[in-house]
Amino acid sequence: MSVKWCAVVVRRVAVPLLQSSRAIHARGKSTAAPAALRTDLTGTPPVITSVLPAQHLTTKVIFDTHTTADFKYIWLRDNCQCPKCVDPSTKQKLVDSPSLDLNIKPLSLTMNDAGKLEIIWSEEDEAHKSEYDPVWLYKYGQSFMHNNFASDSLDMELLTQRPEFELWDRTTIWSSFPEMSYNEIMESDNGLAQWLEMFYKYGVAVLRGVPPKVNKIVDVVKRFAYVKETQYGHTFDVINKPVKGSHLAYTGVALAHHTDMNYREKSPGMQLLHCLKANDPKLSGSDPGGRSFFSDGYRIARWLEENEPAAFHVLTSTPVRFSIKNEGRQYSALWPILCTNSEGDVTEVHYNNRTMKPLQAPTHVVTPFYHAYKLFSDKLRDPATCLEFNMVPGDLVAFNNRRVLHGRTAFDVTKVDRHLQGCYVDIDEAFSKYDSLRAKFSYTV
Repeated sequence: MSVKWCAVVVRRVAVPLLQSSRAIHARGKSTAAPAALRTDLTGTPPVITSVLPAQHLTTKVIFDTHTTADFKYIWLRDNCQCPKCVDPSTKQKLVDSPSLDLNIKPLSLTMNDAGKLEIIWSEEDEAHKSEYDPVWLYKYGQSFMHNNFASDSLDMELLTQRPEFELWDRTTIWSSFPEMSYNEIMESDNGLAQWLEMFYKYGVAVLRGVPPKVNKIVDVVKRFAYVKETQYGHTFDVINKPVKGSHLAYTGVALAHHTDMNYREKSPGMQLLHCLKANDPKLSGSDPGGRSFFSDGYRIARWLEENEPAAFHVLTSTPVRFSIKNEGRQYSALWPILCTNSEGDVTEVHYNNRTMKPLQAPTHVVTPFYHAYKLFSDKLRDPATCLEFNMVPGDLVAFNNRRVLHGRTAFDVTKVDRHLQGCYVDIDEAFSKYDSLRAKFSYTV
């Protein structure tokens, strides 16, 4: 049977709109998308105006957005969305990709009345029909339009579900402080969705009025995920432990900005700290020390890239050894200070001066590294970039440990009674719950 080609102009068809989002593609926003793509997918749905045969087992699809994409036949067949190829309930692929003919060609390729690309394939036993919605083709054709690896920087399934990150400094974070009450998130899914959205956008979110009781932090986590157990246990207590060899967090010394557990093969994504005991400065009339502070690592990285691009390159390309030996247990891992994807967007920050080991690099790299490290650190420690406050009993703060750096000021352990209970959470569990709640409410919370 000969192949039937069709190059036609089709009418605008009704295609379901995707959820809206304001995000644009920019450095430091690893889940952001190109502005043009978001506009096209959240405004008027794209329409296929024509399909044309192309060389090398390819068809050219032309959209009414003045863009084209070359789709390989093997890719189209492998990604057929019919119930025989994708399970309707789980959305898992049923087609066996390795068994497909690399040189597969369509028997026919047309536009149907619904404006979808319709392909009939010749299979061993019978012909197989595939239909491709123009919105779906446009969304997954981005890498073919731009000839890049879009999947490294974009999760196309989540493209229009999550808002853009809000990069912040002291002024902007205080103007829209990400906080909610304990009762709101424990009693309402809508309240939980709002709190998780704050956490996603800012990388930090606070709960007020959490009962200052041991393991209440676990109850909070159970609303959206589960506690990730580490070498420090199911939970851990940040409290003075006058024991030789104890972690410095368990003393009264100041802890400079840092991210936790860079010495592991993958540092925990989400950390929570719940204040059980603390001296209230309002009652004492003075600052007793032990103030918590946080800074947006993505914003500092953005500043470095825009103002000191050479330093940015050094911190994204120089591997650094992080290691710790604590109570007889040794851990070690290698990370650059700033981790990026293939497009140069910062996806993770690994920074802890206390666990950073001697730099092992060519001699000519040493001075540029220390110069870049100082620039990043000075900006990080600038009070203008920092969110700082005294945690009081009932406060719980959650933060993205791969984005937001945290620390505390020093305090006198003989005068300050300070007890925080902490734990870690797999961050993708938190984001998965967030996505499901957004889908449930079908609007931006």
